[in-house]
Amino acid sequence: MTATRDILDAAGAPRSYTQIMAGDGAHIRIKLATEEPVALNDFVGSFVGIGSQFDKFVARDHPTIKADSEFFVKEVRAGCIEADLVAWVAPIIGGLPGMSAVDMIDRVQILTSFVSDLQERIGNYFKPGGRDPRATKSDLADYHKAVAAIARDPNASGVIEAAVFESDGREVRSAFRFRSIDAQVAQREIAEHRKEIEARLDENQTRVLLRFVRPSVEASKPGKKGGERGVIESIHKRALPVLYASDLAEQRMHHEKLQLAGNIFRALFDVDVNIEAGVSGRPIAYRIMQVHDVLDDAGDETLDL
Repeated sequence: MTATRDILDAAGAPRSYTQIMAGDGAHIRIKLATEEPVALNDFVGSFVGIGSQFDKFVARDHPTIKADSEFFVKEVRAGCIEADLVAWVAPIIGGLPGMSAVDMIDRVQILTSFVSDLQERIGNYFKPGGRDPRATKSDLADYHKAVAAIARDPNASGVIEAAVFESDGREVRSAFRFRSIDAQVAQREIAEHRKEIEARLDENQTRVLLRFVRPSVEASKPGKKGGERGVIESIHKRALPVLYASDLAEQRMHHEKLQLAGNIFRALFDVDVNIEAGVSGRPIAYRIMQVHDVLDDAGDETLDL
Protein backbone atom coordinates (compact mmCIF):
# COMPACT_ATOMS: atom_id res chain seq x y z
CA MET A 1 0.00 0.00 0.00
CA THR A 2 1.75 3.13 -1.25
CA ALA A 3 1.01 6.83 -1.07
CA THR A 4 -0.63 8.29 -4.18
CA ARG A 5 -1.71 11.71 -5.43
CA ASP A 6 -4.84 11.57 -3.30
CA ILE A 7 -2.71 10.94 -0.23
CA LEU A 8 -0.21 13.67 -1.20
CA ASP A 9 -0.94 17.39 -1.23
CA ALA A 10 -0.03 19.83 -4.01
CA ALA A 11 3.49 20.18 -2.62
CA GLY A 12 4.01 16.41 -2.55
CA ALA A 13 3.75 16.11 1.22
CA PRO A 14 1.58 13.41 2.82
CA ARG A 15 -1.94 14.62 3.56
CA SER A 16 -3.44 14.29 6.99
CA TYR A 17 -6.31 11.94 7.76
CA THR A 18 -8.70 14.90 7.96
CA GLN A 19 -7.61 16.20 4.54
CA ILE A 20 -8.05 12.79 2.89
CA MET A 21 -11.46 12.23 4.45
CA ALA A 22 -12.70 15.70 3.43
CA GLY A 23 -14.14 14.33 0.17
CA ASP A 24 -16.72 11.54 0.21
CA GLY A 25 -15.24 10.18 3.43
CA ALA A 26 -15.49 6.58 2.17
CA HIS A 27 -13.47 4.20 4.33
CA ILE A 28 -13.23 0.75 5.86
CA ARG A 29 -13.09 0.70 9.64
CA ILE A 30 -11.61 -2.20 11.58
CA LYS A 31 -12.46 -2.45 15.27
CA LEU A 32 -10.64 -4.83 17.60
CA ALA A 33 -12.43 -5.13 20.94
CA THR A 34 -10.29 -7.06 23.42
CA GLU A 35 -9.98 -7.62 27.15
CA GLU A 36 -6.31 -8.56 27.06
CA PRO A 37 -3.38 -6.63 25.52
CA VAL A 38 -2.95 -7.29 21.81
CA ALA A 39 0.36 -8.70 20.55
CA LEU A 40 2.02 -6.20 18.21
CA ASN A 41 2.43 -8.78 15.42
CA ASP A 42 -1.27 -9.65 15.61
CA PHE A 43 -2.24 -5.96 15.71
CA VAL A 44 -0.23 -5.13 12.58
CA GLY A 45 -1.12 -8.44 10.91
CA SER A 46 -4.84 -7.67 11.05
CA PHE A 47 -4.34 -4.58 8.91
CA VAL A 48 -1.80 -6.22 6.59
CA GLY A 49 -4.11 -9.18 5.87
CA ILE A 50 -7.18 -7.05 5.19
CA GLY A 51 -5.20 -4.53 3.14
CA SER A 52 -3.77 -7.35 1.03
CA GLN A 53 -7.26 -8.72 0.42
CA PHE A 54 -8.48 -5.27 -0.65
CA ASP A 55 -5.69 -5.02 -3.24
CA LYS A 56 -6.55 -8.48 -4.58
CA PHE A 57 -10.28 -7.69 -4.64
CA VAL A 58 -9.78 -4.59 -6.77
CA ALA A 59 -7.38 -6.38 -9.14
CA ARG A 60 -9.82 -9.29 -9.53
CA ASP A 61 -13.22 -7.56 -9.61
CA HIS A 62 -12.22 -4.16 -11.04
CA PRO A 63 -9.35 -4.89 -13.46
CA THR A 64 -9.68 -1.51 -15.17
CA ILE A 65 -9.08 0.35 -11.91
CA LYS A 66 -5.88 1.12 -10.06
CA ALA A 67 -6.30 1.38 -6.30
CA ASP A 68 -3.90 2.39 -3.55
CA SER A 69 -4.79 2.49 0.11
CA GLU A 70 -3.42 3.47 3.48
CA PHE A 71 -4.36 2.65 7.07
CA PHE A 72 -4.78 5.26 9.80
CA VAL A 73 -5.11 4.29 13.45
CA LYS A 74 -8.26 6.18 14.42
CA GLU A 75 -8.45 5.51 18.14
CA VAL A 76 -6.77 3.41 20.79
CA ARG A 77 -8.48 3.14 24.14
CA ALA A 78 -8.82 0.52 26.83
CA GLY A 79 -10.44 -2.54 25.27
CA CYS A 80 -10.78 -1.15 21.75
CA ILE A 81 -8.59 -0.29 18.78
CA GLU A 82 -10.00 1.36 15.65
CA ALA A 83 -8.25 1.91 12.33
CA ASP A 84 -9.54 3.26 9.01
CA LEU A 85 -8.45 2.17 5.56
CA VAL A 86 -8.88 4.92 2.96
CA ALA A 87 -8.37 4.28 -0.75
CA TRP A 88 -7.70 6.28 -3.88
CA VAL A 89 -8.88 4.88 -7.21
CA ALA A 90 -8.41 5.85 -10.85
CA PRO A 91 -8.86 4.12 -14.22
CA ILE A 92 -6.01 2.31 -15.89
CA ILE A 93 -5.34 3.69 -19.36
CA GLY A 94 -2.93 1.79 -21.56
CA GLY A 95 -1.76 -0.22 -18.57
CA LEU A 96 -0.87 2.94 -16.59
CA PRO A 97 -2.78 4.86 -13.91
CA GLY A 98 -4.96 7.65 -15.30
CA MET A 99 -3.75 11.20 -15.02
CA SER A 100 -6.54 12.41 -12.75
CA ALA A 101 -8.91 11.10 -10.10
CA VAL A 102 -12.22 9.97 -11.54
CA ASP A 103 -15.50 11.15 -10.08
CA MET A 104 -17.44 8.43 -11.94
CA ILE A 105 -15.78 5.69 -9.88
CA ASP A 106 -17.85 5.14 -6.77
CA ARG A 107 -15.39 4.45 -4.01
CA VAL A 108 -18.22 3.88 -1.56
CA GLN A 109 -19.59 1.07 -3.71
CA ILE A 110 -16.16 -0.54 -4.14
CA LEU A 111 -15.49 -0.54 -0.41
CA THR A 112 -19.00 -1.76 0.39
CA SER A 113 -18.68 -4.64 -2.09
CA PHE A 114 -15.26 -5.53 -0.70
CA VAL A 115 -16.53 -5.87 2.87
CA SER A 116 -19.42 -8.09 1.69
CA ASP A 117 -17.00 -10.23 -0.32
CA LEU A 118 -14.58 -10.52 2.61
CA GLN A 119 -17.41 -11.56 4.93
CA GLU A 120 -18.43 -14.33 2.54
CA ARG A 121 -14.90 -15.62 2.04
CA ILE A 122 -13.57 -15.50 5.62
CA GLY A 123 -16.99 -16.42 7.00
CA ASN A 124 -16.65 -19.86 5.39
CA TYR A 125 -14.03 -20.72 8.02
CA PHE A 126 -16.17 -19.79 11.03
CA LYS A 127 -17.77 -23.24 10.91
CA PRO A 128 -16.09 -26.68 10.99
CA GLY A 129 -15.31 -27.95 7.51
CA GLY A 130 -15.92 -24.56 5.90
CA ARG A 131 -13.82 -23.71 2.87
CA ASP A 132 -13.45 -20.83 0.43
CA PRO A 133 -13.18 -22.72 -2.88
CA ARG A 134 -11.34 -19.79 -4.48
CA ALA A 135 -8.74 -19.42 -1.73
CA THR A 136 -5.06 -19.65 -2.55
CA LYS A 137 -2.28 -20.17 -0.03
CA SER A 138 -1.72 -16.40 -0.11
CA ASP A 139 -5.40 -15.78 0.66
CA LEU A 140 -5.26 -18.21 3.57
CA ALA A 141 -2.28 -16.34 5.00
CA ASP A 142 -4.30 -13.09 4.79
CA TYR A 143 -7.34 -14.67 6.46
CA HIS A 144 -5.19 -16.03 9.29
CA LYS A 145 -3.68 -12.59 9.93
CA ALA A 146 -7.10 -10.94 9.87
CA VAL A 147 -8.45 -13.09 12.74
CA ALA A 148 -5.28 -13.72 14.79
CA ALA A 149 -5.71 -10.84 17.29
CA ILE A 150 -9.30 -11.86 18.09
CA ALA A 151 -8.52 -15.59 18.28
CA ARG A 152 -5.93 -15.11 21.02
CA ASP A 153 -8.28 -13.30 23.42
CA PRO A 154 -11.15 -15.51 24.73
CA ASN A 155 -13.49 -12.54 25.13
CA ALA A 156 -12.70 -10.50 22.03
CA SER A 157 -14.62 -9.50 18.95
CA GLY A 158 -13.82 -7.84 15.64
CA VAL A 159 -15.85 -5.65 13.32
CA ILE A 160 -15.06 -4.77 9.72
CA GLU A 161 -17.32 -2.18 8.13
CA ALA A 162 -17.53 0.05 5.07
CA ALA A 163 -18.86 3.50 5.82
CA VAL A 164 -19.16 7.05 4.50
CA PHE A 165 -19.60 10.42 6.17
CA GLU A 166 -22.86 12.09 5.21
CA SER A 167 -24.13 15.54 6.17
CA ASP A 168 -25.99 14.03 9.11
CA GLY A 169 -23.13 11.86 10.32
CA ARG A 170 -21.37 8.56 9.64
CA GLU A 171 -23.38 5.93 7.75
CA VAL A 172 -22.33 2.25 7.71
CA ARG A 173 -23.04 0.64 4.34
CA SER A 174 -21.78 -2.90 4.96
CA ALA A 175 -20.37 -4.67 8.03
CA PHE A 176 -19.71 -8.00 9.68
CA ARG A 177 -18.72 -9.02 13.19
CA PHE A 178 -16.92 -12.09 14.49
CA ARG A 179 -16.11 -13.29 17.98
CA SER A 180 -13.11 -15.05 19.46
CA ILE A 181 -14.80 -18.45 19.11
CA ASP A 182 -15.34 -17.76 15.38
CA ALA A 183 -11.72 -16.69 14.98
CA GLN A 184 -10.45 -19.79 16.78
CA VAL A 185 -12.48 -22.11 14.54
CA ALA A 186 -11.25 -20.13 11.53
CA GLN A 187 -7.61 -20.57 12.51
CA ARG A 188 -8.01 -24.35 12.73
CA GLU A 189 -9.92 -24.60 9.46
CA ILE A 190 -7.50 -22.30 7.65
CA ALA A 191 -4.59 -24.46 8.82
CA GLU A 192 -6.37 -27.61 7.62
CA HIS A 193 -7.21 -26.03 4.26
CA ARG A 194 -3.57 -25.06 3.82
CA LYS A 195 -2.51 -28.68 4.46
CA GLU A 196 -5.07 -29.88 1.91
CA ILE A 197 -3.69 -27.52 -0.73
CA GLU A 198 -0.10 -28.50 0.03
CA ALA A 199 -1.03 -32.19 -0.22
CA ARG A 200 -2.50 -31.62 -3.66
CA LEU A 201 0.70 -29.91 -4.74
CA ASP A 202 2.55 -33.23 -4.53
CA GLU A 203 0.14 -35.98 -5.58
CA ASN A 204 1.15 -39.13 -7.46
CA GLN A 205 -1.12 -41.30 -9.62
CA THR A 206 -0.13 -44.76 -10.85
CA ARG A 207 -1.19 -46.60 -14.00
CA VAL A 208 -3.17 -43.79 -15.64
CA LEU A 209 -3.69 -43.38 -19.39
CA LEU A 210 -2.10 -40.38 -21.11
CA ARG A 211 -3.03 -39.23 -24.62
CA PHE A 212 -0.84 -36.67 -26.33
CA VAL A 213 -2.47 -33.75 -28.12
CA ARG A 214 0.81 -32.01 -28.81
CA PRO A 215 3.60 -34.60 -28.84
CA SER A 216 7.28 -34.22 -29.64
CA VAL A 217 9.71 -36.86 -30.85
CA GLU A 218 12.68 -34.73 -29.86
CA ALA A 219 14.14 -34.99 -26.41
CA SER A 220 14.07 -31.70 -24.53
CA LYS A 221 17.12 -30.20 -22.90
CA PRO A 222 17.65 -31.32 -19.29
CA GLY A 223 15.85 -29.02 -16.87
CA LYS A 224 13.90 -27.30 -19.66
CA LYS A 225 10.18 -27.48 -20.30
CA GLY A 226 9.20 -28.67 -23.75
CA GLY A 227 6.01 -27.90 -25.62
CA GLU A 228 4.30 -31.25 -25.11
CA ARG A 229 0.72 -31.35 -23.87
CA GLY A 230 -1.47 -34.30 -23.02
CA VAL A 231 -4.79 -35.38 -21.51
CA ILE A 232 -5.34 -37.80 -18.63
CA GLU A 233 -9.14 -37.89 -18.51
CA SER A 234 -9.29 -39.62 -15.12
CA ILE A 235 -7.54 -36.59 -13.59
CA HIS A 236 -8.45 -33.54 -15.69
CA LYS A 237 -10.44 -33.08 -18.89
CA ARG A 238 -8.19 -30.45 -20.40
CA ALA A 239 -4.75 -30.88 -21.94
CA LEU A 240 -1.87 -29.93 -19.64
CA PRO A 241 1.90 -29.60 -20.16
CA VAL A 242 3.79 -32.89 -19.99
CA LEU A 243 7.13 -32.90 -18.14
CA TYR A 244 9.43 -35.67 -16.94
CA ALA A 245 10.56 -36.58 -13.44
CA SER A 246 13.82 -38.14 -14.64
CA ASP A 247 16.01 -38.56 -17.71
CA LEU A 248 15.20 -42.29 -17.67
CA ALA A 249 11.45 -41.64 -17.91
CA GLU A 250 11.96 -39.15 -20.72
CA GLN A 251 14.24 -41.52 -22.66
CA ARG A 252 11.72 -44.38 -22.35
CA MET A 253 8.89 -42.14 -23.60
CA HIS A 254 11.08 -40.83 -26.41
CA HIS A 255 11.84 -44.40 -27.50
CA GLU A 256 8.18 -45.44 -27.46
CA LYS A 257 7.11 -42.42 -29.52
CA LEU A 258 9.72 -43.10 -32.16
CA GLN A 259 8.38 -46.63 -32.56
CA LEU A 260 4.85 -45.34 -33.10
CA ALA A 261 5.73 -43.21 -36.13
CA GLY A 262 2.36 -41.72 -37.25
CA ASN A 263 0.28 -43.47 -34.58
CA ILE A 264 1.09 -41.17 -31.66
CA PHE A 265 -2.31 -39.46 -31.60
CA ARG A 266 -4.22 -42.74 -31.26
CA ALA A 267 -1.91 -44.18 -28.64
CA LEU A 268 -2.60 -44.27 -24.91
CA PHE A 269 0.45 -44.35 -22.66
CA ASP A 270 0.10 -46.30 -19.41
CA VAL A 271 2.14 -44.14 -17.02
CA ASP A 272 2.81 -43.15 -13.43
CA VAL A 273 2.64 -39.39 -12.98
CA ASN A 274 3.24 -36.73 -10.41
CA ILE A 275 0.53 -34.07 -10.64
CA GLU A 276 1.89 -30.56 -10.40
CA ALA A 277 -0.81 -28.26 -9.04
CA GLY A 278 -1.20 -24.52 -8.69
CA VAL A 279 -1.81 -22.76 -5.39
CA SER A 280 -5.56 -23.27 -5.85
CA GLY A 281 -5.00 -27.04 -5.95
CA ARG A 282 -5.95 -27.45 -9.62
CA PRO A 283 -3.62 -29.54 -11.82
CA ILE A 284 -1.34 -27.45 -14.04
CA ALA A 285 1.09 -30.09 -15.40
CA TYR A 286 1.90 -33.80 -15.46
CA ARG A 287 5.36 -35.06 -14.58
CA ILE A 288 5.95 -38.55 -16.02
CA MET A 289 7.71 -40.83 -13.53
CA GLN A 290 7.46 -44.17 -15.35
CA VAL A 291 6.14 -45.55 -18.65
CA HIS A 292 4.58 -49.03 -18.34
CA ASP A 293 2.90 -49.75 -21.66
CA VAL A 294 1.42 -48.31 -24.85
CA LEU A 295 -2.16 -49.08 -25.90
CA ASP A 296 -4.18 -48.52 -29.04
CA ASP A 297 -6.91 -45.97 -28.27
CA ALA A 298 -9.25 -47.61 -30.80
CA GLY A 299 -9.40 -51.00 -29.11
CA ASP A 300 -7.32 -50.62 -25.97
CA GLU A 301 -4.98 -53.26 -27.34
CA THR A 302 -1.23 -53.17 -26.90
CA LEU A 303 0.38 -51.75 -30.01
CA ASP A 304 2.87 -53.94 -31.82
CA LEU A 305 6.07 -51.95 -31.30
